[in-house]
Amino acid sequence: MKHCFLRAPLSCAIGGALVLLLLTVASRANELSGPSVSVMQENDLVVRTDRHYTQGLKFTYLHGEAEAGGTNWVSRWTTSLPKWGLQPTAARFGVSVGQNIYTPTDTAATVLQAKDRPYAGYLYGSFFLQRRDETAAQHSLLDHWQLELGIIGPDALGEEAQNTVHKIRNFPLVKGWANQLRDEPALALKYQRTWRYSVCDGNGWSLELLPHAGASLGSSMTFAAVGGQLRAGFRLPRDFGHETIDSILSQSGGRLLNGSPTRGGYFFAGAEGRVVGHNAFLDGNLFHSSHSVSSHPLVGDLKFGVVYSGKRFDLSLTQIVRSKEYVGQSEIDAFGSVSLTYKW
Repeated sequence: MKHCFLRAPLSCAIGGALVLLLLTVASRANELSGPSVSVMQENDLVVRTDRHYTQGLKFTYLHGEAEAGGTNWVSRWTTSLPKWGLQPTAARFGVSVGQNIYTPTDTAATVLQAKDRPYAGYLYGSFFLQRRDETAAQHSLLDHWQLELGIIGPDALGEEAQNTVHKIRNFPLVKGWANQLRDEPALALKYQRTWRYSVCDGNGWSLELLPHAGASLGSSMTFAAVGGQLRAGFRLPRDFGHETIDSILSQSGGRLLNGSPTRGGYFFAGAEGRVVGHNAFLDGNLFHSSHSVSSHPLVGDLKFGVVYSGKRFDLSLTQIVRSKEYVGQSEIDAFGSVSLTYKW
């Protein structure tokens, strides 16, 4: 009898701890993020070059999350997608529009530079769905599904955008756009899964690991990718890392709808490797005869930067270094990225 009385308080304590843990996980799972709008600008001017992937601009609207399994159309659509072990607690949609500009190294020449990459402009829009699984405080994951439609060629307005900026900034005009890829539509289906692991967390300071894997299938880009980020800072936002314009994952996170807004910031470093099957901006037009170069099947990115996460605004600065993308490329490329996000 004495042992029974001793075991009872212990059983109550263990049971209470389990209930508290389940309530904590449940409360985190039900925390939904609000909408946001962001603009991202990338350029190689930060390393004093004007070549290859030389300019990118992208606007993204991310709708607020809804509870998965609900009756709205986002929940119904995401329910119909393959789960692959995911137990979603929240779902949302987003849209993006953007423009990328690609040039060879010598932008003063008017003749075709057969051994350098083609001139190309790319104007596109995308629609994406996201599902989040908040399984525990130390482990979360995000599925991102995206449909991208665009146009490659003169109608993408790459020449007009680049030379307008050059005129405003009193830079020499780019003279070889007569050799750019011809007009044709572009389509890509993209998917990425990102995991978020809390390595350590205490007094607001955290260290997180965010590995990811994904793929793109389409006439603009076909590739498979694996990579990850490591970030450390104070009051890390509950998103899935900082991305660049050509990352599969467009945007994530946002202001918590049922929590008080906080300020924080972090440093991050990441890497991604791609196995490339097709790159229209190197391989040329699919439906027309055009300039092209032989692309490398393996391409890698290194990136590092800093992010400020405010109550309403997020600001990030990133440096990206990219391995050689085509046969005959003399040097690796580098460019900078800055993004501003407003969340409500």
